[in-house]
Amino acid sequence: MTWNISLSEFNLQRALVLATVFWLRLGLTVKPILRASLAVMLACVIPAIAIAQDQNKQLAEAFEKRVKDYVKVREDIEAKMPKLSKEAKPEEIETHKKQLQDSVRTARAGAKHGDIFTPDAAAMIRNIIKEEFKGKDRVELRKAVLVEAEVKAVPLRINYPYPEAKEQLEMPPTLLLKLPQLPKQIRYRFVGDNMLLVDRENGLIIDYMGNAIP
Repeated sequence: MTWNISLSEFNLQRALVLATVFWLRLGLTVKPILRASLAVMLACVIPAIAIAQDQNKQLAEAFEKRVKDYVKVREDIEAKMPKLSKEAKPEEIETHKKQLQDSVRTARAGAKHGDIFTPDAAAMIRNIIKEEFKGKDRVELRKAVLVEAEVKAVPLRINYPYPEAKEQLEMPPTLLLKLPQLPKQIRYRFVGDNMLLVDRENGLIIDYMGNAIP
């Protein structure tokens, strides 16, 4: 079971305030009782926070490993292909890219939605986005990605390319710092209410998750 609790959602300061208000409303203002009650509460809260942080760290590390596994598969395939010369013509570059896409698609024939964005990883990422964008900021983010979706037709298909003609909504830098870290070859992208993992070099959609913006 994943706790998915962050310090910003359930932190020590908030716990202290809630506990104090609770006891004062009951009229139990005897200091020894209050101190004992807070001590008991904190003895439960602090381990829960530590467990949640450790579980989220493990989820992030497992997610990053799955992404790196994809990158290794793609790089092994590309290493076996004929190298493009520095003087390669545009049509040669396009042919090379198409061959790489086809080879990766064949190697990942069994890949499906949710292989990398597992349910636990997706829940963790939704929590990160929820904490990063609150109130008006979240409304503005949702408005931006939904407007993008209205003017683009991006099919959400694993192993198929994100259309080159479509501009990609850049991820907010502050959010990128908090999300699981990606190799340089991979990027996050919003498309409507979805978050995608896109290969920078061959343009393939590696995986995606829905309801990315809570």
